[in-house]
Amino acid sequence: MNRSRITSAAVGLALLGGLATTQVATAAGAFAYESGAEMTVGLTSGIVYDKNTGKVLGDGIGGTFGNHGPEADTATVTVTAVKNVKFTAKPKVDKGTVKSWNAEKVVIEAELAANGDELEKMDLPASLSGKKQTLRAEIKGIKTDPDTSNNTVTQTYSVDATKPKPTDKPTDKPTDDPTDKPTGKPSGKPTSKPSEKPTDKPSSKPSATPGDDSSPANTPAPAGGSDKGGGTGGDGSLAQTGGGSHTPQLIGGAGALVVLGGAALVLAKRRKSGQN
Repeated sequence: MNRSRITSAAVGLALLGGLATTQVATAAGAFAYESGAEMTVGLTSGIVYDKNTGKVLGDGIGGTFGNHGPEADTATVTVTAVKNVKFTAKPKVDKGTVKSWNAEKVVIEAELAANGDELEKMDLPASLSGKKQTLRAEIKGIKTDPDTSNNTVTQTYSVDATKPKPTDKPTDKPTDDPTDKPTGKPSGKPTSKPSEKPTDKPSSKPSATPGDDSSPANTPAPAGGSDKGGGTGGDGSLAQTGGGSHTPQLIGGAGALVVLGGAALVLAKRRKSGQN
């Protein structure tokens, strides 16, 4: 009986000791989180994208960040496109300010309250390429964080975002020669000579001598000649023209003179014979 009582007492002391040890450990843990901030950050594991363009649909790649610590703190969230990811627009956040962003990095700053039960959301517009993509997110506070294991996350996506390559040769090849080839020679060649050649001489020649209605005053006098004389070469006007409208009159006049001269001779001879 005495031994049983002693054993029971020993077991009771052992249990009390174990409980005391547990309570001390719990108290130590609670003391460790009485100050500071406990930051956390995460990235979504699923992506919906357009296979033709590689663009992430919706608002982009989703993520969260928050503070579970006993003190409020200012947090800086940095998201880096490690491989085959490119940020395409300014991110959207539920709380905080986008301090800067480019195709490779996004920086967000936010004031986080203590003991935050709900996480803040962020949406990162992006496009994908290749067959595997990698993102890394990191959060830092000003105050001490007793647990830094959840301050950084790296997310890898196995998304085939390779764009289809165009075929080397088009389905419809253009023909080397056009359907309508121009002929080597034009259908109508210009003639080397005009159809109507201009004549060297005009069709109607002006008359060398004046008309019948022209007066002798209008006729130029021959150089070195005279108006008198027979049909010898001394008459310059006849030598120049070879005849004119006055030629018949001159011939008639000469014939009349011959007749008159003959008649005069006959009369003279008769008078002479009568006197004898």
